[in-house]
Amino acid sequence: MKKTIFCIAAFVAMLMTPAAHVFASELNFAAKAQMPDNQVNKGVSYFDIKMDQGAKQALHVDLRNDTEKEVAVDVGIASATTNINGVVEYGQNAIKPAKSLAFNMKDYVKTPAQVKIPAKGSTVLNLDVTMPSKPLHGVMAGGITLKEHQPGDQAAKDAGKGVAINNRFSYVIGLLMQQSTDQVAAHVKLNDVKPSQINYRNVILASMENDAATFVNKVAVDAKIMAKGSDKSVYQVAKEGLQMAPDTTFDFPIALEGKTLKPGTYVAHLEVYGNQQADGGMTRKTADGKQHYHDHWTLTKQFTITDKVAKNLNQKDVSIKKDNSWQLYALIAVVAVLIMIVALLLVIVFKRKKKEQAS
Repeated sequence: MKKTIFCIAAFVAMLMTPAAHVFASELNFAAKAQMPDNQVNKGVSYFDIKMDQGAKQALHVDLRNDTEKEVAVDVGIASATTNINGVVEYGQNAIKPAKSLAFNMKDYVKTPAQVKIPAKGSTVLNLDVTMPSKPLHGVMAGGITLKEHQPGDQAAKDAGKGVAINNRFSYVIGLLMQQSTDQVAAHVKLNDVKPSQINYRNVILASMENDAATFVNKVAVDAKIMAKGSDKSVYQVAKEGLQMAPDTTFDFPIALEGKTLKPGTYVAHLEVYGNQQADGGMTRKTADGKQHYHDHWTLTKQFTITDKVAKNLNQKDVSIKKDNSWQLYALIAVVAVLIMIVALLLVIVFKRKKKEQAS
């Protein structure tokens, strides 16, 4: 698991995850964003800028090295994504971009691949930012990843092994770009539902997509899986306190909790609530009472689990208690055969002795 140190504090109405603390023992360098004049939210430590359509601008990050050796820092740019836990990530990862992502952050922010900080010194990382020449209705969200370079990183990447040493600490400085501060209506849809596994445990993945260029905050999902033609749920889960980044997919997992996947045709039914607020017009009932949200979507999709897929995933699921009764039956059968053989040998020996005595 990546140990990521976020330099993005809570984005009051949008970003809910607080910035993590950085300790000297974790990183050999420090990073701080220089706030530009067109910063929208001046009370945060990440970039939140408003630019005109097609405009260009330079952003700067101060880098400091307090060690006795030069530090090389690898720089990466990525669009924000939503992981399976309903947490927004601003660093580089393997999550595929959503089809609705019209503007990928890496295409509009250019930076050196690596920057070196002298021993006991400092330097400035310069980023060339270009706002899309087409209208951007909402916000483009992403981040700047700063990770100390280690010997062997490039060799591992060249060998097709991806980014090496993924468990190293890194800075991720958030970057939000917008042409207007006008609010954009959120919209969530259900793209696909299929059986899968997470950590060798069966799940049903409901792949949702936030296809609007806006954050959906304080999300709650009540999900049920029912056999086609039935209103009785066979698998279900309820989660809240989630978040979706703009123009991202969210593979929402419905864990089977040790149950086996059974072949058949099913219907996934999801009640999705977004942007919880006291005066919200949408009500969600819970065991603790009622919650109010600004947005609500009812999503359904039919899907099929084949015999082959069910058998394959069930065999790999480490939480399913395996039926080993066949081993007991096999042991009983072996013991029974041995008893019969022994009994037969005894009969043969007895008859031989009786015959010898008679002669």
